[in-house]
Amino acid sequence: MRSVGRAMAVLCLAVAIGYAGVPDRAAAYMASGDRNFPATLILPQPAPGDEIYLNYSTLPLSGSGVGTEVRSTNFNLSYGKTITDDLGVFLEETYTDNAVEGAGTLWGWQNQDASIKYLAVNNLDHEFFMTLGLDRETGGTGAARVGSSPSGATTPQLYFGKGMGDLDIGYLRPFAITTFSGVTLADAAPRPDVVSNGFAIDYSIPYLQSKVRSFDLPEPIDHLMPMTEVLFTSPVGRSYGSRSTALIAPGLSYAGEGWEFAVEAQLPATRSTGSGIGVTAQLHIALDFFFSDTIGKPLFSNP
Repeated sequence: MRSVGRAMAVLCLAVAIGYAGVPDRAAAYMASGDRNFPATLILPQPAPGDEIYLNYSTLPLSGSGVGTEVRSTNFNLSYGKTITDDLGVFLEETYTDNAVEGAGTLWGWQNQDASIKYLAVNNLDHEFFMTLGLDRETGGTGAARVGSSPSGATTPQLYFGKGMGDLDIGYLRPFAITTFSGVTLADAAPRPDVVSNGFAIDYSIPYLQSKVRSFDLPEPIDHLMPMTEVLFTSPVGRSYGSRSTALIAPGLSYAGEGWEFAVEAQLPATRSTGSGIGVTAQLHIALDFFFSDTIGKPLFSNP
């Protein structure tokens, strides 16, 4: 998740894959000009903010034995805190429940995860932003029975977002794209280094209504954002048995006043990603909307 919300790793038998995740700016979604980018579910969040994410995901996986199936279910909590208007940190915890066919259920915490993100560019006129991130997973802090590695890892990250509202393309202006790239560098073998790339495409009906043409749509349609996320991972150098993965996640996001709820299907594009269709859901709470004068504001605000 979140996720980060997050690199996927291929594990064996008693181990499963884990995920390493129009309101104004105060509604806490990443905003650039008139564009509000929805929170992502399988990609890491693209920008700093004062917010809480509650994630649920479940996906059937292939085990190491012939015909063995593992259903991996993850519950994730992510807390974001801004230090300045453009700099923030995220703290993340994930609890995993792996139901292994013929062997019962394995459960436990994943490794502790933290990241820092800097909003380097936010071009309001062109609805464009760029964020630099650095994620740190602390090895040995989770349960090995659910796939947590004794080796930690550091992941430099790069995010881009672009809304199409500045282009003369009519009803296509509500489209926006967010991209993510990261290189997970393991502290030690046998954990492999992994390259992750992904993108999210959304079509904002609130943007359509307010900036293109109002169709007087009823609730809840006028608050919906259809979106699709795609995430690819691939080991680099020695793989230690890990394989490339590809996950496609189409779904819907509903933007409320200071909160957002989204649901996506998880469609594995390769056998190494998963053995069937999964689902993920997320509740996003904007602390800078509900507590703008206390815990929802940066520690050091610009004057």
